[in-house]
Amino acid sequence: MKRVAALALLALAAAGCGGSHSAKQPTADPKKAAVNVVAMIVHNRYTQAWDTLHSSDQKVAPRNEYVACEQRSPITSPPSSVKVLRVTHESVGLGDGTFVPSTAVAVRLGFPGGFHADQTVHLVAEDGTWKWILPAQKYREYKANTCPGTGGAA
Repeated sequence: MKRVAALALLALAAAGCGGSHSAKQPTADPKKAAVNVVAMIVHNRYTQAWDTLHSSDQKVAPRNEYVACEQRSPITSPPSSVKVLRVTHESVGLGDGTFVPSTAVAVRLGFPGGFHADQTVHLVAEDGTWKWILPAQKYREYKANTCPGTGGAA
């Protein structure tokens, strides 16, 4: 069970959501957006997740590369529940080293047997929608044409 939770947290780290320099703010509920990103990743729907990835990160991890790399370590036992704990506002770093304002959504992943894991999803506005970004380590690995966490070529 711990391995499943660790995989779910790694997948969520991939959804360390983030964003853009666009001034137009989304009208969508950030809680729902964060839960949606989590659901796509923990259910291995990587093509859909990529569609909501920040445009600068899409350039560093093109769709086919991102999907193929993420499929190398799929989530085998997704959480049975995802609960939003709180929403705050904080700065988040993009892969290029710049920082932007984000909406940080803390979520709790529930697993059978009462086990849970907490994660924060950072959302940033891009062209009026919520977008997520790759965590810094994954960004660097994709930029180096390496599949994150595997050491293998992308």
